[in-house]
Amino acid sequence: MPAELVKRNIRRMRMLGFASFAALIALSVDAGVAAQERGGRGAGGGGGLANKNPDLPAGAFTASSTLAHTTLKHEWVDIPLAGRSLHTWIAYPAGAGNAPVVVVMTHEAGLDDWMRAVADQLALQGFIAVAPDILSGRGPRGGHFESFRFPADVIHAMEKLPQDEAVRRYKAALEYGLKLSRARPKSAALGIGMGGADSLRFAAEVPSLDAAVAFYGVAPDERVLARIKAPLAGFYGEDDPRVMPTVRTAEATTKRLGKTYEVHVYPGATQSFLRATVEGQNSAAAAAAWPAAINFLRQHLN
Repeated sequence: MPAELVKRNIRRMRMLGFASFAALIALSVDAGVAAQERGGRGAGGGGGLANKNPDLPAGAFTASSTLAHTTLKHEWVDIPLAGRSLHTWIAYPAGAGNAPVVVVMTHEAGLDDWMRAVADQLALQGFIAVAPDILSGRGPRGGHFESFRFPADVIHAMEKLPQDEAVRRYKAALEYGLKLSRARPKSAALGIGMGGADSLRFAAEVPSLDAAVAFYGVAPDERVLARIKAPLAGFYGEDDPRVMPTVRTAEATTKRLGKTYEVHVYPGATQSFLRATVEGQNSAAAAAAWPAAINFLRQHLN
């Protein structure tokens, strides 16, 4: 089976002391392609790393091809922001009907192909996905996300972005999205990793938000939770020792405060289980978590 092949390759690399992520990518892609060539489960929409499940976001190896082949309407817009512009990716559902707006909050690596593919998946499932590049104007020579040469540079820039500035940029994206001709007056935030933490904090800053979803990311403290009115949902890998204590504390706090915080924890899964489906039980976690998140959004935005 392709998953077993990938896991064997990872174990072999670790035993040999390999540190090259490029080598891991090559081995993983080979596994997915092999599954397709054999006509096995990986070829049918449920298993191979080189094959996207239509009901789930793209993985690390299918994001770019998902964007290249999407049939959904999408566009880049530059939202005015204090004399500058907020470079923003918007993906629209099929058809011409109105739809609720979901602001997509990026992981530590910024608005890369994978995050834009998450937006595409949200649009595929009926939402207008507004994904701002919160590093707009903060790259080399005042550039956007694409101006950074290395992912590590993006992560460093994200760390330097003040929290209040991130919130200001996400607010601008939400306001713009709600003014779109196809937008319904319903909105939510969905964030992943660092964006997961941002999503829950954003709910405290925007009382009109109808829902907030976090995929991993540190949960906020009581001072923030006390200000939140929107229902929250969080999806976490149990094997995430930095995040899980904050989640359990926030879960107890919201119960005491009488607020809605649906916590889903997946045994054997790590952080980044949506993107990196090879490790542990990440694939099973992604298959369970994403449909639950979509159902949560539909419940509160429809």
